Amino acid sequence: MPATLFRRVYSTIGPALVLAVGSMLLYPGGTSLDATSVRYSLSQNFLSDLGMTVAYDGQPNRLGASLFIASLVLLVLGAGGCMTTVIRRAAAAPGARAYARVAGACLLLACAAFTGVAITPENRVMALHVSFTFWAWRMVAAVAVLMALATARSAVFGRRAAVVWALLALGLVGYATILEWGPSVDWPDGLLVQVIAQKAATSIVILGLVYVAREVDRVHLEPSIARA
Repeated sequence: MPATLFRRVYSTIGPALVLAVGSMLLYPGGTSLDATSVRYSLSQNFLSDLGMTVAYDGQPNRLGASLFIASLVLLVLGAGGCMTTVIRRAAAAPGARAYARVAGACLLLACAAFTGVAITPENRVMALHVSFTFWAWRMVAAVAVLMALATARSAVFGRRAAVVWALLALGLVGYATILEWGPSVDWPDGLLVQVIAQKAATSIVILGLVYVAREVDRVHLEPSIARA
């Protein structure tokens, strides 16, 4: 019996989170505003800081960076593959097909951009890393918006899925706006806002993917409840 989409998502997210936590535990210390801080700070360090081969405190971080890269690449490949399945299911409805296909193109760009984030450590190519980051989150927000429109026009998924996609789109567009025009990270309060917003957006993506995977499995197993 083939694995359900939820199991595929779980088998991706679980190991990716373990690798990310390991990277956090290995991070030597330092933030963009305080090189003397100790260890990783959930409120002052971006997730991307984990990918630095040399941390802000000047200490080497190659093992931690390797775990971060592995975590992000695993998430990109696994989540990207699962989202491809979701998009294909949405595209089965004629009224949703155009939105789903554009969402697929945006998903491909998002995966490419997040791969760029993984392989461009901040301490070596900060400008390129930031550019990849901005484009990755823009494309993720675009995918959410397009999938909200697609599921609203599809008889394949229930109305709950359309509502969830709309909420995801709202949250991710909000984060993309904060990322673009929010407070500067050059100030303590600005760094706090940006770091917390990034982690909130990451949580939204993960939780949203879990829900969508469950919805796809539900519709696949009980097609008669579509649009419920």
